[in-house]
Amino acid sequence: MGKINVKKRGKVYQYCFEAAKVNGKRKQITKSGFKTKNAAYVAGEKAYEEYINGGCVTQAYMSYGDYLDYWIENYCKEFLAHRTVEEYAVIVNKYLKPGLGHFRLNEITSHQLNMYLIEVCKKYNYSYGYFRNFVKTIKCSFRVATDIF
Repeated sequence: MGKINVKKRGKVYQYCFEAAKVNGKRKQITKSGFKTKNAAYVAGEKAYEEYINGGCVTQAYMSYGDYLDYWIENYCKEFLAHRTVEEYAVIVNKYLKPGLGHFRLNEITSHQLNMYLIEVCKKYNYSYGYFRNFVKTIKCSFRVATDIF
């Protein structure tokens, strides 16, 4: 990568890279305590990638189930009411993760979603309001995913 420097500091290794200037002064991000040079470099690459992307996770190849866990923890719990988070978590854990959780996030198509929704409608006889919450959970999770990834 070239932007990450690895140095030996006593018995451990440290990575270092340049951050944006603050008040005209150079800033560096460093972390020390790695047993090997390679471990420091790998951790430095990960930290640099996170710094460049503003702290966002950039794994578009993760499964939809893993993403739903990330979404509940990092978006829902921070921005939504407690009861809404509980309802979303029930829908995610009971229906979405078993049915769609094994697909990769970037490979789910609208056709797959429609077929899954039809299957859920046939299997369970829920009210229109509950089904609307079900669809809202899917829409909100994908809306945030398109903003993040």
